[in-house]
Amino acid sequence: MEGYIKKFTHISVADMNEVGAKNAFLGEIFTHIALKDIKVPEGFAITSTAFRRFIAYNKLDGVHAKLLAQIDRNKNSNIGEIGKKARGLILGARMPGDLSDCISAAYHELSAKSSPEVAVRSSAIYEDLFHISVKDKHETYLNIQGEKALLEWVKKCFASLYSDKALRSDFHKDYDKVIAVGVQKMIRADKGCSGFAYTVDPLSGFTDVIHLSGVWGLGEKMVEERITPDEFIVYKPILPLGKKSIIQKTMGSKSRMMVYNEDTESVPVVEIETPGELKEKFVLTDEEILTIANWGMTLESYYNSPMGLEWAKDGNCQELYLLQAKPKNFKRYCSLN
Repeated sequence: MEGYIKKFTHISVADMNEVGAKNAFLGEIFTHIALKDIKVPEGFAITSTAFRRFIAYNKLDGVHAKLLAQIDRNKNSNIGEIGKKARGLILGARMPGDLSDCISAAYHELSAKSSPEVAVRSSAIYEDLFHISVKDKHETYLNIQGEKALLEWVKKCFASLYSDKALRSDFHKDYDKVIAVGVQKMIRADKGCSGFAYTVDPLSGFTDVIHLSGVWGLGEKMVEERITPDEFIVYKPILPLGKKSIIQKTMGSKSRMMVYNEDTESVPVVEIETPGELKEKFVLTDEEILTIANWGMTLESYYNSPMGLEWAKDGNCQELYLLQAKPKNFKRYCSLN
């Protein structure tokens, strides 16, 4: 697996150019004692080296660059057409045998279960590090099960390097276009809840509060459909003192939710109406709100930076997990270390 696969337990932010920002920040939590109290689902990264192997094996070196050169950068009028062709080249390509063997072996090491459910998340090498409330330029796929399905959805993550949103971003123009992928044990948030947290107010920038939001089920609904979530405000100065630091709780409509689909091969997750009894109930208890807030404080102190977090609660075991953690001032953190 050397070069193609890195387990989260062996990853730090120093590996960002190989595993991407998303994977690197999760790995940092596994590998540094100061962050040991934060729970993260086990997983592994499929590296940029693996992506380059895939491209070289299919003789696609330079092909995408020539295709992207045809984009009308003045009006972006043909991005949809060019993006579709670029993605099609990857989706129609074959996974090299040595790479597919490595991915399959790492997948089966995740669980004693023969075909565990996993989340397959694109992890960009260069990306906007803070605004996780905006849908990523590259794709995430949930409730993927089985070797064959995993390999196909990994290719879809590779292909999302050329999503229309990514191609519209000036940020990507001057960089070698590579991508990594994260594979994590699936948290049963479809039976629980999920959401985001920020260690500064995301609208005003006020630094003395932590803003949390959440919905029932998988959190993609909250981003894609603007489903009104529950919102919670925690006052940071008194949080470490053990005093009542939750200063505001607002119940959202939470009208729709995303859950697992039984037919995982074609459509892994589906949208349903939120049951009535859940609409009238907060997604988090006060204790859970404070747990997530304390994770945010710990990470903010560690990186000396405001943080954006994505969290989920497993409805089976009732445990909270961190799915993403992004510092706003990561460049400053690097300069200090």
